[in-house]
Amino acid sequence: MTAQSSFDPPHLYSGGWEDYAVLGVMLAASVLAQLFLVERNRHPDNVHSPRLAWMRALLYFSVVLVISWATGVLQVLAHAPVVAPENLGSGSWLALTGIWLLVLVWAYVYWWPRGTLTHDRKLYLLPQIVFGLAWGFTSGQLTLVFWAVIEEFGFARWGTALLVFFVLAGYGQIYQSGWWDIHVSPPHNIRATNARKVLFGHMPFLCVALAHFTLFGNALLFVVFHGAALACSAVAMRFPPFWEKDGPVVSRETALGV
Repeated sequence: MTAQSSFDPPHLYSGGWEDYAVLGVMLAASVLAQLFLVERNRHPDNVHSPRLAWMRALLYFSVVLVISWATGVLQVLAHAPVVAPENLGSGSWLALTGIWLLVLVWAYVYWWPRGTLTHDRKLYLLPQIVFGLAWGFTSGQLTLVFWAVIEEFGFARWGTALLVFFVLAGYGQIYQSGWWDIHVSPPHNIRATNARKVLFGHMPFLCVALAHFTLFGNALLFVVFHGAALACSAVAMRFPPFWEKDGPVVSRETALGV
C-alpha cells in the first residue's frame, strides 16, 4: 500500500497540453471579467441573478485552475492514472473506496437535500449536473492545492491531512458563507438544518476523502468524487441555469443559514 508521489510545483514550462489549457483559461477569464462588469450594471443589487452567478463561478473556477497548475496539482491530474494498478488488488483500497462511496450517497443524495430549500425553482438536470461537476472538480483541486502547499513543510502525510482539514474548515467559513452562498448559490439554507448538514454531511465526506488520499494518493479519484458530490448538491438546490430570470431579494440570513 504505497501512496503516489507528492506534487511537484513546476519550475519550467513543460509544453504539456495542460499549460496551453491554463493559458486559454486565463485569456477567457480576462474577457469574461470585462463582460461581468458590464452585465452587473444591468441587474439590481441584493437579488440572486443566475447569469451573474454563473459568471462569478466561472471566474472563480478559472482562478482555482491557474493555482492548481502553478502548484503542480493539475499536472498530476493530467498525467497520473485514476487508480494506481497496485491499488486495484488491495482489499483495504476497495474497502475504503466503498465506504467513501457510501458516505457520498448518504451525505449528498440523502442527508444534504433533506435540509435544503429549493423555493420552487425548476429542475434543469443537465445544466445543474454540468455546473456541479465543474464546481466539484475545482473544489477538489483547491483541497489538493492546500495539500501541495502544506506538504512542502515536510510534515508526515497524516500531519498534512490534519492541517488541510483545519485550513479548509477556516477557509470554508469565509468563502462559503461570506461569498459563495450570497453571490453564487441561490438561497437554499435554513438555520435549523445548516449545522447538521455540515456536521453529518460535509465533514464525514471530507474526513474519508482525506483519509483515502493520505493512504493511496489517488488525486484524480479525489477530484472525481468531489465532482459527483457537488453535482448532487447543485441538483438538490435546483441551481438555476444562466438563462433564468433574476430571483427575489436575497435574505443574507437565509442565504447563510446561520
